[in-house]
Amino acid sequence: MKKIILAIASLMLACGIGFAAVGCGAGDGYAINVSGGGSGVGIEKAKDGTTDLGMASKKVEGKDAEGLEVYAICQDGIAVVVHKNNGVGNLTTAQLKDIYTGEITDWSEIEGATATGKIAIGQRESASGTRSAFLELLEIKDESTLAPAANEATSTGAMITYVAGNPAAIGYISLGSLDSTVKAVKVNDVEATTANVLAGTYTLARPFNVMYKAGELEKNDLLKDFLVFLKSSQAHDIIVDEGYVSGLASAPEYKVPETLPKTKSLDMQGSTSVQPLMIVLSEAYCELLNAAAK
Repeated sequence: MKKIILAIASLMLACGIGFAAVGCGAGDGYAINVSGGGSGVGIEKAKDGTTDLGMASKKVEGKDAEGLEVYAICQDGIAVVVHKNNGVGNLTTAQLKDIYTGEITDWSEIEGATATGKIAIGQRESASGTRSAFLELLEIKDESTLAPAANEATSTGAMITYVAGNPAAIGYISLGSLDSTVKAVKVNDVEATTANVLAGTYTLARPFNVMYKAGELEKNDLLKDFLVFLKSSQAHDIIVDEGYVSGLASAPEYKVPETLPKTKSLDMQGSTSVQPLMIVLSEAYCELLNAAAK
């Protein structure tokens, strides 16, 4: 079932739909519904209580965090990607800032690049946590200084598709979503790997957060138990297997409670970067509960 769900999720992400219902039983089995929309949507929906858990691929602090409880699932690098036939192997953060603010406009200005002509800038939509984290890490504080984007992608999958199909393109995606259809360049001569994110040498990195309205755990026993699972050794193994950086190496094993949750389903909404990981985590959790409920 995992392969089926991931295939559906990949298709939906590429098409900008971003919805998957994760459950291992039919009828009254436990299920978690995971949908996209962007980090801003995840924060907003968690605050107004229209989703049980919001997802954000950026720091959630200040006004964003008001009235919310926030939990960081893991760390993720932001991979800078180009067409796989482009010979450029490294970009500095200064060069990236200049590209995204229009100071550098042509591939001829970049050492090692074999792409020609104007750089086709791939950008994420304004609600994207990946976008806000990327711009923050490049110290681009005023979005009015950004160069016009050749393409504004509404999901991680859409960004990958765009860069893979355009020899002159550049973009940025979740490191955990990186595949062979695009090429990740080094940043400041450091390769984009989970080991380098963990070591702190790859500096384009951000947290994957989930958040919920303060006080909800007392009302929703399934949400409370799912958060226990997210802090478990099983969650750690999944996070690492999916290519992200986990801080749960010494976490306890999750055990299904003797009294199963009364609530049967949860809704999650937000970042399309966090979404694929949450689908896998949610599926593993539902399998455990539904097996115990038989």
